Amino acid sequence: MQVESILVEIPNNENPTTEYFEEELTKLNINPLRWAVVHVSDKIYTVSVANLKE
Repeated sequence: MQVESILVEIPNNENPTTEYFEEELTKLNINPLRWAVVHVSDKIYTVSVANLKE
């Protein structure tokens, strides 16, 4: 198993929840070990993710 650090952009839904971010990451085929929102704009959240790759 390998860990890959990536930045992804997720649409800003104006109602951020843990469930929302994890659901969006799953849609992108990302298996997050950990994640953090690193930037917020009117339309996009930029999320830093430690992705577990098999």
